[in-house]
Amino acid sequence: MKYKIPSLETKRLILKSGSYEDYVKVYEYDFTRLRNIDGEFEFIKFDPEKLRGYETYALEEDNVLDFIIYLKDNNYPIGNIVYDRYNETNKSLEISCNLHPDYWRNGYMSEAIIETMRYVFNNLDIDNIIYGYAEENYKSKGLSDKIGFKYYKEHIEHYKRIDKDIKEINTIMSKDEFNMKWG
Repeated sequence: MKYKIPSLETKRLILKSGSYEDYVKVYEYDFTRLRNIDGEFEFIKFDPEKLRGYETYALEEDNVLDFIIYLKDNNYPIGNIVYDRYNETNKSLEISCNLHPDYWRNGYMSEAIIETMRYVFNNLDIDNIIYGYAEENYKSKGLSDKIGFKYYKEHIEHYKRIDKDIKEINTIMSKDEFNMKWG
């Protein structure tokens, strides 16, 4: 099913579809270099040509929502949240997110995730949301813990760029757990 991406608002943010230019601003840096995988943490510029098509991905695929996160006071794009990889067995979507490093440590991502999860659980036939992160990515683990995701499962993923196996942790939150915590 193709989802319609709504425009959502929080006290500080607007969450909605974005343009190619918005993705270029959000993805100024290569986020794969900012995850602290194997101790790597480098501000490497990302090739904007690799972003072509990001703005239409959610519109063309089934069971996908892709929100750009904008600051409400100036409408500037600072991050994005994607819900995809629908699993029929547990009626879940997986969430992935990126926030431009200039905006880290302000609570923007947790605010945006909570609002988009509220939308997903209240408007779509979804029972669970899965959030995954590399074991060494302490920022993503902290975000998972802050929102209230619980351990679900883990697997080994081979990162070709550094030729190393990394443990990926998947966490999960049910609709009922979300409503109890964030209602």
